[in-house]
Parts: sequence; C-alpha cells; structure tokens
Amino acid sequence: MSGRATARRVVAAVLCLIPLGWLIVTALTVGPRLGSEMASHWSDAGRPDGFADTWLAFWILAALVTVLTAGAIGLVVASSSSSARVWAGLVVGFAGVAALAWAVPAESTAAAGSPEEAELGVRMLLLIPVAALGVLVFGVLRSVPVRVDEEPLPVTAQRLRAGDRLVWSGTTGSAWFGVPALALLGGAVCCLVVALVGEAPGLIAPAVFLLLIGSALLMVANVRLLIDARGVRLLSTVFRIPLIRVALDDIAAVSTERIEPLRWGGWGFRVSGRGVAYVTHRSRGLVITRQRGTSVAITIADAERASEAVALLVDQRRAAAS
Repeated sequence: MSGRATARRVVAAVLCLIPLGWLIVTALTVGPRLGSEMASHWSDAGRPDGFADTWLAFWILAALVTVLTAGAIGLVVASSSSSARVWAGLVVGFAGVAALAWAVPAESTAAAGSPEEAELGVRMLLLIPVAALGVLVFGVLRSVPVRVDEEPLPVTAQRLRAGDRLVWSGTTGSAWFGVPALALLGGAVCCLVVALVGEAPGLIAPAVFLLLIGSALLMVANVRLLIDARGVRLLSTVFRIPLIRVALDDIAAVSTERIEPLRWGGWGFRVSGRGVAYVTHRSRGLVITRQRGTSVAITIADAERASEAVALLVDQRRAAAS
C-alpha cells in the first residue's frame, strides 16, 4: 500500500468520525441546559407539536451513529474495492442524518429554554453539509488504488482445450456518476427528514424522485465485467444487478474499437439503434456483435484481453458443439 493511499484512508476515517463527534460535543455542551423532554416534531406553522424523552432519544441515536461510524470506517479500510468507497460515503451520510436527528432538536430546545418554544430556524440547513460529508469521503477515497483480484489472461493463449476453464473480470466506472448519485441520495434523505420532522408532505414526492434518480446513477457508477462459460455479464457492483447479459451462443463476433460516446447515444448506460452500451469515456472498448446483428459496447481498461477471453470461450463452445 502506498503512503498516499494510507494517508487518504486516514483522512477518510477521521471524516467518518465527524457525526459521532458532533453528537457527543452537542450532548456535553447543550445537554446541561436540557430537561427530561425536548421538542421532536414541528407543525407546518413551525411550532413544536411532538416531544421526546431527551436522553432516551440520545442513547438510541448514539448507538445507531456508533454502529454506522464503525461500518463506515470498516468500508474505508476496504476501500481498495470500488463499491466499498461508494458505500463508505453513503454510510457516513446516514450517520450524519442520524446525529442531526438529535442534535438539531436538542439545540433548538436549549436555545428556546423550553420544548414548547423551540424553533428550528436555519438549523435544518445543516442537512447540506451532512449530505456533502458523504460526497467528501467518497472523493478522498477515489484515488485509492483498486484491488485487482484476477490473474491476467496470458497473451500467448491461443485455444482452450475441452474442460479448460477461463474467467476474466475487470471493473470500470466514473465519479461523474457516483458523486451526483451520492448528492441526490443525500438530498432525498434531507427531504424525507424535513417532511417527517416539519410535517411537510409535499416534500415526499421530490424525495422519492431524488431517490430514484440517485439510485439509477449509483447503479451505473461502478460496474464489473465478468466473462466466463456463462457468457458476458456487466454487473452493478453496488446493487449486484446485471445490466447486460450476452450468452456465448449469441455472440457472432467480438472485437475492440475506439468508442465514440455520441455514436452510442452518449455517456452512461445507453440503448440506441446500434444496441446497448456502457460508456464512461472516449477510449478503446469491447464490442460484441450478437447473432441478430445488434451490438454491445463496453469501455473498460485492457479491452484487448477481454476480447481475447470472449473469443477463446466462444471457440471452445463451438468446438464442443461440433
């Protein structure tokens, strides 16, 4: 592990501690001014209409934030996996929201002097840095080298014998999908919290919309290309959902070429008249022609080896069938 990668993990781990630290500092500084009850819910008019046991709520949320913080740090340690760094950002964001759920009502109650007079004011704007914290953790970890689990396919391999097994896989993705996805999901959480705390049902529909769009972007932010006897599959590393499947019997030809995004309908997961494509940048990629004439294009590093692996497996399948 390089010194720079270690430093990035240390910085990310420290960032993960912010929600828990904020919760503890708030309890130590604001707690002495709180009674046994604090405001926990506000009406549309901005007046408290729900109350909770101050310290019961604290210990429940503190336990949740502690578990989320430990999980986030564990993901930071495993951040050589592409999906782990995405989940680290998400978990930190959720920990921040959980800390905010106690800290903001507690500060509002303490400032007002009584639960009945508590006002949220601009404190709900803290949702913005809470959402940004998850994006920041992801950004810090982004440059940590991705672990490579697979042995590269020897370039000298010319043909597979009957019974030989070959598996090739590689990951690809783009922060241009991952960072907006985390921001949108953070916005969805913020809308839901405001809708529930402030009784603003009108924010539920925008929250669901942001959740759907953010999840869709997160699904394609990082993917794994897997090539084996079952065919060619492109899987979302976050949700483990197959985005593309091509059986070996359905492959008429395989090659590599320079992928021009606009020729395939743009960037991201695209469906066009040419076929299906996963495009993250303008570069060489794997191109598979199906038996029915449509194509599949995937931009990925070492596309030549991926193409060779597909060709070897297709030849093996055809030899076994003849």
